Amino acid sequence: MTRPSRRAVVLAGALAGATAWAAPAGARHSNLRHERPLTELERTDAERLLVVVTKEVPLDPVDYAPSDLVPWRDTAYELRAEVNDQLEELFSAAEAEGLGLRVISGYRSYETQAGTYDYWVRNYGQASADATSARPGHSEHQTGLAVDLDDLTGGCYLDACFGELPEGRWVARHAHRFGFVLSYPQGLRDRTGYTYEPWHLRYVGPHAARAMRELGVPLLQDYRSPRVAAAGLGSLLGRRD
Repeated sequence: MTRPSRRAVVLAGALAGATAWAAPAGARHSNLRHERPLTELERTDAERLLVVVTKEVPLDPVDYAPSDLVPWRDTAYELRAEVNDQLEELFSAAEAEGLGLRVISGYRSYETQAGTYDYWVRNYGQASADATSARPGHSEHQTGLAVDLDDLTGGCYLDACFGELPEGRWVARHAHRFGFVLSYPQGLRDRTGYTYEPWHLRYVGPHAARAMRELGVPLLQDYRSPRVAAAGLGSLLGRRD
């Protein structure tokens, strides 16, 4: 097994520690030290796990492909192995409450994303494409850490109304327990560049997901900003903005 770098080990320690920056007004304060151990990705691949991918910030390299992809159940969709395992736990918890979910998109290669983006441009125009689909190299799906969900009926397939369904509301309340966050929350299109997507989840690991929720930080780029430098996270990840 490859020995993690010193930087990765220190970063994993920061993930497990308390996050000390001042939370936004109204945010709920609590002890952010987590009793559960770090996951494999949190320990050994924290930089990839917390990589920020936006319209302005591409993956590096731009054609990056994860090496640990596995199929989701009996489908053609793929996710990184740990994401697959955590999503199984999320699905089981939802099913225990009588809620059914299904995966409608997982990992997309650079080439697949190029085709998806071109489809949106051809059929809906550039502006609509840019509000809905990422350019190749700028998609969270290419990390193998992002997944799109739907309920079992398909009535709100890739539609904001998914957020109003019992399944969508449950996901919004509980996804952080399994390490997932909403990448494109309601009311933040001016910052994300994307319309509200309650179906799109990004895996960041249970520790970061819980900290983001408890501190009232909706976006991963904010969690990685200098405001978390008190915990050493921002500088460890190399952010200088």
